[in-house]
Formats: sequence, structure tokens, C-alpha cells
Amino acid sequence: MRRLAGRLLPLLGLTTIAIAPRAGAQAAYPVVRVGGRMQSQFYYFSNKDYAATTGPESNFFTRRARIEARAQVNEYVTVVVQPSFEGGRALRGSTACAPVVVTGPLPDTVSVSCNTTVSGGFRLRDAYVDVRLTRPDARTSFFVRAGQEKRPFSRYELLSSNNLISIERGAGSGLVGAASNNLFVGAAVADHDVGAHVRMERKLDLTGRMVMVEVGVYNGRGESLTDNNNSKSFTFRATGDVWQKLNVGGSYASHDGIVGNDSTFRNHAYDLDAQWNKPGEPGLFLLAEYLHGERFAAGHHDMTGFQALAAYNIHTTSPTSWLYAVEPFARFDYADPDTGVDENEATLFTTGVGLYLTSRAHFRVAYERQDFQASGAKSISGVRSMMAVNF
Repeated sequence: MRRLAGRLLPLLGLTTIAIAPRAGAQAAYPVVRVGGRMQSQFYYFSNKDYAATTGPESNFFTRRARIEARAQVNEYVTVVVQPSFEGGRALRGSTACAPVVVTGPLPDTVSVSCNTTVSGGFRLRDAYVDVRLTRPDARTSFFVRAGQEKRPFSRYELLSSNNLISIERGAGSGLVGAASNNLFVGAAVADHDVGAHVRMERKLDLTGRMVMVEVGVYNGRGESLTDNNNSKSFTFRATGDVWQKLNVGGSYASHDGIVGNDSTFRNHAYDLDAQWNKPGEPGLFLLAEYLHGERFAAGHHDMTGFQALAAYNIHTTSPTSWLYAVEPFARFDYADPDTGVDENEATLFTTGVGLYLTSRAHFRVAYERQDFQASGAKSISGVRSMMAVNF
């Protein structure tokens, strides 16, 4: 045993000497941070009249299960990769349905157009490289990003899913997908795409206020898909801090695609938005957004959406309490999928409360009601809850 120890100790010493310089070098660059989020949902809705679209009346499911690796290669280069694991079991299959347009009295069930594909329970969300073109301490900074990201369109779509005040951006599972977010994601002007953008950030003062301008070019086909025509999609977005916690912004998108035999089809959209405070921060949070554009379909029918959210975050006074904060919230969403057709609008009202266990873990429960303007169309109402943790 002593002989073995005598042989191992010098070897361990050499190993330590060999590793130490590398460990010291890694302390500077690259700097790698690994994070993620896990969100589980449950709902119960009176949705049996729309069962072909919404699925069962009640359901437990994993809404998000994601890991994010962010590597700061040096002062100028950052790499982000975020895979997602909530796609479902392999060989079970997943169904993607076109957004429902409510145009008249509805029968007991609704027939929709769906495509069923086999899912392996894995998908790639963010995957991009950011390159800073100016010095880190510059008042005006320029960046180039290439890879897969969210198109810079729609304020609530761009807010991190780590803490969504209303649990869902659109009409979540169990409801008819006819909310504002559903329409503009379906029109392929929001959500993820593959491409590149140039971004300018200008600091206004020492408090952190700034203006930001982004111009992006994308394939136009969505997440992880290569292009299938000779055109590209373009998105422009500008935001600015105008007063205290108030930030205002606007976006414009020109999306290309193939519709039928038309390989040069293009639809357009814009949004105007404003936000007070940040999600999870103490005090009042407000967000309002107006969206207008053309559907991703022949005929270029116009669509409109409006949503408003309000929440009030109250931190507890005891630092040892298991309850970190309480946050009542409410949301109203109005969506018109075709402004040229009467009685096809849908509204969605959500109200509830969020209970924060820490700043990174919260439980939300909400009452939701979805109404359709079509004559004879029944409403959907019920309860949705979510447990969310990010790290």
C-alpha cells in the first residue's frame, strides 16, 4: 500500500501542476453559464363544444423544459444555445393545427386543418452568435447576430418565458387558438426564425436608459427550417426608455412565403407597444400592444390584435418567509382574424394571482374566459395553473 501511495503522489502532483495553468486561463475567457427553466401546467375548461380543436377538458402537461448554455468567448463574442425537451414522447406524434377563424354559428364540434408529425421530444429554440462591433464601454454599441432567434416583433412575444405574467402569451392549451399572439405567430411574423440581424444600442444616461434599433433578415419559414424560395423576410424594431420605467416601441415585418403556386407571396404587419416596469419587479407592471397585419394566406386579408396586461407585485417583509412575493394580475386580449368579415372576433380575459417562492420560482393560478362574437358560439371558461422555476 505504501509503495502504491509513493507512486501515486508524484503523479497527482504532476497532474495538479498541469491542470492549474489551464484552470487559471479559463477563469478569464471563455466564461460559460448554464441555466434553464421548467414549467408545468394544469387546466380545466368547459371546452367540449370545441373538442376537435382544444383536446380534452382537463390536462397535466410540461409546458417548457429547457437548458440554456451561454458562452462569453471574449469581450466581443457571445454564443447562446438553448435546446428544448417539452416536445412529447417519441412515436406518439404531435399535431399542429391552423388557427381557427370563427365566422358564424358554430356546430357542436369544429373541424380544423391539422398536420400530424412524429415527435422525438426535442427541438432547438435559440442558437446564435452575437458579435460586438464596438468597445464594451462605448456609449453607442453595435452588434451583429447570426443564427436562430425570435424575430424582433411583438413586445409580449419577446419577453422572456421565465416569467410570463398571464401564464400564456396567446390562448394556451385547452382554448381555441384565436388570440392576438396566435394570429401573428400563425402569420409567420413573430416567433423563431433562422437569419441575422444588426442591432444598435445607445445609452441615454447613467441610470441605464437607452434606445435600441434592430434590423433583421430571415428565411421566413420558422424554427430550424432552411429556405424554400429566393426571397427573404425582413423585420425592423425600435424601442426606447422615455420616462422613469416607461419603455415604448414599435415593429414592422415583411414576410415572404409560398402560398399555393405563388412563390413570391409576401404579407406585412406592424405593432405599437408600451411597457411600465419589468415582470417580477416590485410595484405596478403594465403592458399594452396593438398589432395589425395581413394573414399568411391568399387574399391578404387584414387581421388585428390588441392585448393589455396589468400586475402588482407585493414583496413580503420577512426575509425568512417561504412566500417571497404576491402578484395579482389581469389580462385582456382582443383578436380579429379577418377585418373584412363580421362577427368573427374573439376575446380572452384572464385574472389570477402569482405566488413567488423565490424570485426564480413561482406558482400561478388564473380564471380564463374566451368569448366568440359569432352568433350562437359558446364561450369557454375554466382554470389554468402553472408552477415555474428558472435557474
